[in-house]
Amino acid sequence: MTIKSFLRRTVSILALTVLAFTVACNRSVEEKEFQALSKKAAELDALSQKAGTEGAEQQKKLQEAGINDVKPNTETMQLTEDQKKALEERIKTEKNSSYQALLQEVLDKDKEIKELNEKITNLKKILPRPDVARAGDNHYSMAIRFLKKKGLSEQNARKLVSRVNIMEKMAPGFEVYHFYSNGVYGTWVSQGKATISPSELQRREREKIENERDTAIAQGEKLQEEVDDLATRKKALEEDIAGLRTEKERMVKDMEVLSTNNEQMKAKLNSLHYVVGNRKKLEQAGVIIVPVFAKDRAGSNWADSVFDQSLDLRNHDTISISAANLGLKSVAKVNVVPGSLEKDKHYTLQISPDKQSATIKILAKERFKNEKVVFAVTD
Repeated sequence: MTIKSFLRRTVSILALTVLAFTVACNRSVEEKEFQALSKKAAELDALSQKAGTEGAEQQKKLQEAGINDVKPNTETMQLTEDQKKALEERIKTEKNSSYQALLQEVLDKDKEIKELNEKITNLKKILPRPDVARAGDNHYSMAIRFLKKKGLSEQNARKLVSRVNIMEKMAPGFEVYHFYSNGVYGTWVSQGKATISPSELQRREREKIENERDTAIAQGEKLQEEVDDLATRKKALEEDIAGLRTEKERMVKDMEVLSTNNEQMKAKLNSLHYVVGNRKKLEQAGVIIVPVFAKDRAGSNWADSVFDQSLDLRNHDTISISAANLGLKSVAKVNVVPGSLEKDKHYTLQISPDKQSATIKILAKERFKNEKVVFAVTD
């Protein structure tokens, strides 16, 4: 390495060292500034809350004095000059000493509110302009939005926000202060115009969580007592855990059987139970009777075992008939038994042009539910 390159490298290292030291110093300064502003914000929040309390107390004193026509400024809670002069005149002319004292308390309270407002105004001049929370806002998104406006990327903004304390819940009117300088970000929240302070909101949320936890624990303990009691009863009846496991397994199997039976029953009640066959063979088997001058009707062997096919009407509405499957040359005619089922009202029948198949479509499903029907085919 030459002397020239050595000197260049040494200068570069020194420059980086000075830069790192400068950044560290700057960050230390920014953090101190943030801490100072945080302290001012906390002071502002305390003063604002105190001003609200004093304003409410002043209003109470006015009501006690029976003065309903004097309305302090809704923003500052201070009396106007004319209102103060009017009260001072009442004090001079009032003969009742206790009433005089009450009116004087109102004026003294107004003076305290004025002093508080002056301190609040001075603090607001020092602090950055707050971001006022609206309904639906949350601290995290407000912080990200602020940093992105400062030119940070979404990733860098999230990284900075992850290092600070963020309120889980916000109330409309909260004033959110943001601080950002030289890579240092800080944020704090004051009550602002909200009807509840941040600390009170956090306390309520914490109590809510604790109450829910305590309730859950109490319910858990109660349930555990019930479980223990049940376990004791079962142990007394079955003497050992093996018996309980056996009983449980039996009950599970019984429930499975019941569930299966229930589903089968539902399927049965919602299905058409039918048989498709050669009309002559069905007549010979006694399943149907074929009169000379009347519709086919049920025969002496009309039994559940005959109707070995089912159509679940909850999902299907079509039955296909094949001449080949029935050992017939063709499908010329299909008689439907019982005869009370009417074609084109309860069902439709479509025979293919080549007479090798037929399709029956159910129209009135309710009429066919859990019904036994014979489709007697003639070639």
